[in-house]
Amino acid sequence: MPFTKERPAIYYQKGGNGNAIIFIAPPAMGHLTFRYQRLLEKNFTIITFDNRGDCRSEHNDPLCFEQLTYDIKKILDENNITKAIICGYSNGGLIAQQFAISYPEYTSALILMGGYHAPKNLLLRTEYKIGIAIAKKQWIPLLAKALSFNHFSNKNDAKEMEQEIKRTNPEMLAKQYQLGLDYDNEHELHHITVPLLIIYGANDHYVHPYQHIFRKKIEDVDVAYIHHSKHQVPTKFFHECNAIIYEWTKRKKLI
Repeated sequence: MPFTKERPAIYYQKGGNGNAIIFIAPPAMGHLTFRYQRLLEKNFTIITFDNRGDCRSEHNDPLCFEQLTYDIKKILDENNITKAIICGYSNGGLIAQQFAISYPEYTSALILMGGYHAPKNLLLRTEYKIGIAIAKKQWIPLLAKALSFNHFSNKNDAKEMEQEIKRTNPEMLAKQYQLGLDYDNEHELHHITVPLLIIYGANDHYVHPYQHIFRKKIEDVDVAYIHHSKHQVPTKFFHECNAIIYEWTKRKKLI
């Protein structure tokens, strides 16, 4: 099991060949969020990992966005990867954006699944507050079951993720949700100069309006919709999601 040498030790998996894509999960969900994106290993080096405090990764206190983005740099450095496509799902997209802003020299492109720049609408903010409450009450087994079976149709895959999420540190999880709730990078988005792809579920209506801010602030933006999908595009509609990533990176000459 590969962990970063520098502490806190971050658990990650790497496979495939070619230009690297590193995938960033929402709080607690970890590397198995992108188990189906490993199908892209025929064309890319695929890296998945657990955010610090989540699943198998170690943690320390206090927690801040600078640490979450530094962990990505740490993984890339330890694997001698100088540039990568940075892909974040849901709240992981906030970390991906901050990485692109903080480490532009490491970023060749940015992909957001269910992307937003800040949880400003009522539904998103409520979801974050529920996550904070669950973490503070240490109801991690309940959260693990809800997240895993909401994301995976395959019961074995859902059960495997459930067991991984149960490893998550509840205190760090509450802080990770709070960081996401407080995050807003609208005034920094113009610093992102690499191509941006946003993949939305066609039925994930409450995040669609965020694309207008991205289009306004970033020069090179493409938006793709997956028919019939809600928020869980990397797991419930992985064939379509992977095809969009492959075709877009090919068009942008990132393969």
